[in-house]
Amino acid sequence: MDSIKSLLGNKEPEKEPSMWDDLNNQCSLTFTQRVIGFAVCAALGLLFAFLSFMFLVSPTTFALLFTLGDILMVMATGFIVGPVKQIKNMAEPHRIICAIVFVASMILTLVAVFSGWIFILIIFFILFQVAALLYYTFSYIPYGRQCLRGMCSSVVSV
Repeated sequence: MDSIKSLLGNKEPEKEPSMWDDLNNQCSLTFTQRVIGFAVCAALGLLFAFLSFMFLVSPTTFALLFTLGDILMVMATGFIVGPVKQIKNMAEPHRIICAIVFVASMILTLVAVFSGWIFILIIFFILFQVAALLYYTFSYIPYGRQCLRGMCSSVVSV
């Protein structure tokens, strides 16, 4: 049937690839490359996160290393699922608020660090980022956010 349509010139117009299709095609990696990218980013992310605790007395250095660790860990999961799916997962209706707050907390922390803001504000942004990271992580677990809210409310009510 398709050959008859092509003879008659009755072809269906091809749809133009979207920006997401373009990005997905440009970022196609083999399974081995994905695993290596994940391992490198995850290892560096964990290294930065653990190193940040060595600089706990210096909020600026702690905030910078901790934030870089978080960024690398998000990039690591992007290697596994791909950048397009990562962004689509972050933009799902039940997760978009968590993702926006988490990304905003990382940006605010970096702005505070590089702008030389006062330490109290940097510490506030670090705590905000840790809370946003927990809430974002628990958004991937079924009923995880409700469980986290229950744990926090039981701690606060005590």
